[in-house]
Amino acid sequence: MPTAAETMERATRYHSGGNLGKAEQLYRRVLKDNPSDLAALHALGILAHQAGNHHEAIELLSKAIAGDPHRAQFHNTLGLIFEALGDIERAVNAYQKAVSLKPDYAEAYHNMAISLLSQGHYAAAVQNCRQAVSLKPDHAEAYNTMGFSLEKQQRHTEAIENYERAVRLKPDFAEAHNHLGVVLNERGRSIEAIENYRRALRIDPDYAEAYNNLGIVLKDREQFAEAITHFERALELDPDFAEAHYNLANSLRDEGRCAGALDHYKCATRLKPDYAEAHWNMSLTFLLSGDFEEGWKGYQWRRNADPKTRHRHEGSGKPRWAGESFAGRRLFVHCEQGFGDNIQLARYLPMVKARGGTVILETPGPLTGLLRESPEIDELVEYDPNRESAVAFDVFASLLDMPFIFGTTLETIPADVPYIHADPTKVEYWHTRVLGPGFKVGIVWAGSTAHGNDRYRSCKLQCFAPLREIDNVCLYGLQKGEAAGQVKDLGGEKPLTNFADELHDFTDTAAVIENLDLVISVDTSVLHLAGAMGKATWALLPFAPEWRWMLSRRDSPWYPTMKLFRQDTWSGWDGVFQRVAEELCMMTRRDKNQGL
Repeated sequence: MPTAAETMERATRYHSGGNLGKAEQLYRRVLKDNPSDLAALHALGILAHQAGNHHEAIELLSKAIAGDPHRAQFHNTLGLIFEALGDIERAVNAYQKAVSLKPDYAEAYHNMAISLLSQGHYAAAVQNCRQAVSLKPDHAEAYNTMGFSLEKQQRHTEAIENYERAVRLKPDFAEAHNHLGVVLNERGRSIEAIENYRRALRIDPDYAEAYNNLGIVLKDREQFAEAITHFERALELDPDFAEAHYNLANSLRDEGRCAGALDHYKCATRLKPDYAEAHWNMSLTFLLSGDFEEGWKGYQWRRNADPKTRHRHEGSGKPRWAGESFAGRRLFVHCEQGFGDNIQLARYLPMVKARGGTVILETPGPLTGLLRESPEIDELVEYDPNRESAVAFDVFASLLDMPFIFGTTLETIPADVPYIHADPTKVEYWHTRVLGPGFKVGIVWAGSTAHGNDRYRSCKLQCFAPLREIDNVCLYGLQKGEAAGQVKDLGGEKPLTNFADELHDFTDTAAVIENLDLVISVDTSVLHLAGAMGKATWALLPFAPEWRWMLSRRDSPWYPTMKLFRQDTWSGWDGVFQRVAEELCMMTRRDKNQGL
């Protein structure tokens, strides 16, 4: 008959080989003969933990510790079980007990670091990882955990050093390659990131997270079809991977495949009900596809997804306005997002005023002059991000809430233009500046580089070169910012006048626009301004446009005098400007003939 030691040896072999049922049978045989066998209690506790029977595991480990409270390994295992239960405080206490009993216990220090990391105690996690690698210099897992803790503290250079150390020590460490890829991509080293993701997948072909991360970087590099393939593979491996559903949905939407995108946003939010980014982007996709009812409903999620959309009055204790009459009360309407958004939705102010008392509008400084004379605004407040407005109010709302509040559909968009007017004195001044023959066209080729989609929505001034060659056309630049410097490199025989240095705010831009025959612009605030003024306006739109331009249409239900020119492919402006040049030629010929 085998001894207890021989039975334990056989059980351990079964355990390490994955035959948990046979291992358990043998461990219990040992305990039947000797209920206080500490090695069997500990091993059976580990097995119960692996099987997910954590409370049974705690009971077994507690018996083992009662038999020998000075054995560090027992406390370390108990810590792992508490960690699995989410009881991080007790897990850390157990690990601390383990290292107090065995100060050179590298694994316990590393396990403690993992627990601390899970609670956001990144500095303490780094400290414990450093202790682990000082005791065990080839501890690749500790370097990986340290890298992740440093990454969470935005200490990217140090994180990369630790991930690289981990993969040098353990070249087949798929998780470390994946983590290294994430930080390299954050640092703009996308090629190296891709290499690390691919290494991770060669090591572990079923690594769903690495497929998802590879898809993210490929999408950023405009390799859209391959990115979609990787997101889909991640979901084949893990159908409940909410982030992969979200990333796939974003990619499908950018391809104009809104129905498929909505399916995956719904999956993401079903799996993760508080997934604010998925809810918000789903709302934008509804709007893009023309379903305004669902779109405006979900658009409220932006306040959870993007802290910049939350106004400081959220914590004022004052109620949000929901569209009811506010007669005898003061409504504070605050600005949000970009200049263009505020110009577009200023159209709602007469409807707001019709429902009550005093309308106080907060607006960015460059827009104050443009809106100052609006009869529906009783008080105008300039937005200052560094100072809270002292104005008194009873209820408040965002200007961007108005489409939802008023139940806007495609058919009920308030689209009467102009609803913004230029200052007559400035119009007269600019009339003398652009006085002369020719068809006068204002152009804008770039938006703010801070915009998340700027590399797609903006183009180079050189793209407008064909328009300069059209007979009887005079181009005038309305471009501000760094992109205005492209004028000096334009070349050609016909000069281009750019008014950037003289456009101090939107009242100046509006006055110039009033004197032009046409405005042609990429998706910027000037485009919205021209549309709001009722000027003939041509919008140059990227392949994946913002929600407000929807899909396929050549007109805009928001701006009746606007015509939309869309890219046929990603980053392909040639076809857009060819169509623009053809239509501009026809327009100027028609204009010239009518003038005869």
